[in-house]
Amino acid sequence: MDVFDLLSYKLEHFLGIRPRSMAPGAVFYEEDEPSLLSLVARKRDGATLCVSRWGDLFPVSAFENTMATKGFTESDCYALLLVLSRFGYLLEIDNRQRPRKDYFIFYYLVQLTSLKNGPLDADEAIRNHMLRFLLFELSIDDEAYRRFSIKGNQVQMATDSLGPVPFLEVIERVYEALQQIIVGEDDLLGTLKTYQTDIVKLLATPDGTTYRLPLGDRRHGLIYPDVFMQALTGDRKQVMEALTGAVGADQTAESRFVSRLILMNYSFHVLGSRPQEISALQNHVQDEALFGKLLEALSIFRPPPLSRQSIQQERRCPVE
Repeated sequence: MDVFDLLSYKLEHFLGIRPRSMAPGAVFYEEDEPSLLSLVARKRDGATLCVSRWGDLFPVSAFENTMATKGFTESDCYALLLVLSRFGYLLEIDNRQRPRKDYFIFYYLVQLTSLKNGPLDADEAIRNHMLRFLLFELSIDDEAYRRFSIKGNQVQMATDSLGPVPFLEVIERVYEALQQIIVGEDDLLGTLKTYQTDIVKLLATPDGTTYRLPLGDRRHGLIYPDVFMQALTGDRKQVMEALTGAVGADQTAESRFVSRLILMNYSFHVLGSRPQEISALQNHVQDEALFGKLLEALSIFRPPPLSRQSIQQERRCPVE
């Protein structure tokens, strides 16, 4: 199962280009509502189940009781069920709108999949920051998302009694419990488990892969943190020109997507720690009206800085 390919397919829809045909796999897209494509898997009777609604397969009380024998509390179960359900929404395709939060979700995914395979985030501080804000954008409450972190290149879950447990191990325990509760759906459970573990691995497990989204814009490389930071030191003019062009009125949907992620990179990786760098951008632009537009765009597409303690005040609003 290639979950990054599913992410790329989601991007094709997000940009409004004609998406390629995708042969149904173990999980596949099905129109749940007009213009809303949900990820589904097939049950034994041939019916489909939305991956995000996998909790409909079992009574929560039975699940909690079984997990209790493995050392997990009700609060643990609430958090892990919520996160695993939201993984289904992560790759859902909603062609009805283009909310600003979707740009942030793509941004956090680009950061996580790039940083895990390079030396730029050796202490994992940036990845932990990005993971928590990704979970926040998936409408996971702070009591749940604060349990999850990246340590030693793997996602960990802080549990009430067992302490930190690698999340992949937690998922193993989850499906051991479900095997005791659900009868006759071994194939479906195997599919759901594979999807969820593959998402966790995509977010944190180094695999030597250079992940690149299907983009043809000439500046698309700058959306990736390693390329962006290298350009800052080796070809700063390229970055400045990309920023200047980021507020052009004649951009295509693809160019606009690339521009907004470059703005996010500049805001997070540069202004987040060196806010005085905005003067260098102003000197490069030398046009007050254009600089004003850049400031406005940077304020809209501004990932929370690494030092920020709370995300509850972060505003989210739709942007076309």
